[in-house]
Amino acid sequence: MVLSDNMVKELKSIDISSYTIIATGISTLISILISIIIVGIFAASVPNSISVMIYIVPTIVFGTIICSIFSYFSQGYLYNVLSKKLGFIKLDIEGEYIKKISPKEIGLISGAITLIMALVIYLALSLIIPLLISSLMTILMYASQNQVATVVYQLMIIISNPISIAVGIVGSAIMVSVFALLGSYIYNVLANSERGILVKLSQEDNLTQLDSITPTNFAIAMGAISLILNIVIGAILIISGVPIFNALIDILIGFFIVFIEALIIAVFYNFLAPKIGKLKVKLE
Repeated sequence: MVLSDNMVKELKSIDISSYTIIATGISTLISILISIIIVGIFAASVPNSISVMIYIVPTIVFGTIICSIFSYFSQGYLYNVLSKKLGFIKLDIEGEYIKKISPKEIGLISGAITLIMALVIYLALSLIIPLLISSLMTILMYASQNQVATVVYQLMIIISNPISIAVGIVGSAIMVSVFALLGSYIYNVLANSERGILVKLSQEDNLTQLDSITPTNFAIAMGAISLILNIVIGAILIISGVPIFNALIDILIGFFIVFIEALIIAVFYNFLAPKIGKLKVKLE
């Protein structure tokens, strides 16, 4: 059944399995695309490197699959838990057009998810990184690379500093929260100017499923949000002393990357959704 009613809806929960599967599928296709580009560049620039570079493709793809499953499963689960405490994200949907999204809830939940995942990842890596760094230092010292080993040791001291860790984790959560909040406000302004996202939704039992995303609208909206945020960051960098030309280049590159990435994500979603399952959520 096509979802056509026009009203503000709350995102009560995310179907974790469908979210993990479709998001991991999209990430896997992107990783294959990136791997092919990397192999092509190295094969063209470094003679006789194709036999070595060909092993990079399965490594990148397999690593992407593992990381994506953990990341997207955790995001979906944490949203379902945290939204009950911090508030549900609200969507003003008119037909196929997303007119408005609630900035406060997106900012709070995005920051909280980032904080929790950063803590979990740090606790996991804290058991592995010291062993890797120690092994690397031993190899460097045996290779008479004492200066490099000293730099690695100093880096380890900085990374293992509790204050640096706390600042990094909390700072990341605050930055994600602020950017999600600003991005939501910018989207609402764009949507009022008929530059929002177009989606096709349908009802399946008590869940709403995302049938497709219009790639051009999605890419333009995401690219415009990125452009405005990058202009703000660029202005701060210019005030801090960064050359204007460098700041402008960073702004344009950021816009281009986000635009292309959003376009690819929408195209890949539309391609994969009928094959491996559509994203399902509970809207009320």
